[in-house]
Amino acid sequence: MSDPDPTGRDVIILAGEFAGEEGVCLGRAQDGSGLWAVSADSSSRVVNLKFPEEFGVLVNRGQEPGRN
Repeated sequence: MSDPDPTGRDVIILAGEFAGEEGVCLGRAQDGSGLWAVSADSSSRVVNLKFPEEFGVLVNRGQEPGRN
């Protein structure tokens, strides 16, 4: 089983300067570090984070109360 790929997914940032904020995963960081490039919705900055320890994928189950 391969590791999940969060590229293009809405995420929640769990660590660092933007902890607690939502953002989007832009893909693997280009520096070869194995980290992922993530952009917080509140900033134009891109931070490199470790998945799933420092950010996680948000899952939207629809508008039904109790499903999110």
